[in-house]
Amino acid sequence: MDTDVTLSRTLRRAWPAICIVLVSWLLLVLAQGIPTVCALAYPCPAPDVRVAPAVVSGALLLLPLTVVLVPAAHRPRNAWVVTVAYAVLVTLAVVGLATVAFSGGFSLSLG
Repeated sequence: MDTDVTLSRTLRRAWPAICIVLVSWLLLVLAQGIPTVCALAYPCPAPDVRVAPAVVSGALLLLPLTVVLVPAAHRPRNAWVVTVAYAVLVTLAVVGLATVAFSGGFSLSLG
């Protein structure tokens, strides 16, 4: 049996993870243009308030992507590693986008 996994096979299996990371990075960049909300009791947030969460979230997405790109993770007995890496990748993407979206502040109109 051939247990070695070729680079092209690894990239073919990792293509969804690469797409998730690229789309998440695009959304993180686009989220920088969302206007921030100024509350009456607090000063307006700085214009670059979303940059730090976007950089941290984007960098964290590289960790599970690296696990998915490792050829040894795609062996049949290590299939659970890839499954966990995909779950962590999607969770980090959603949490990162939510963090960036809500970091500018929101207010409720109660009146």
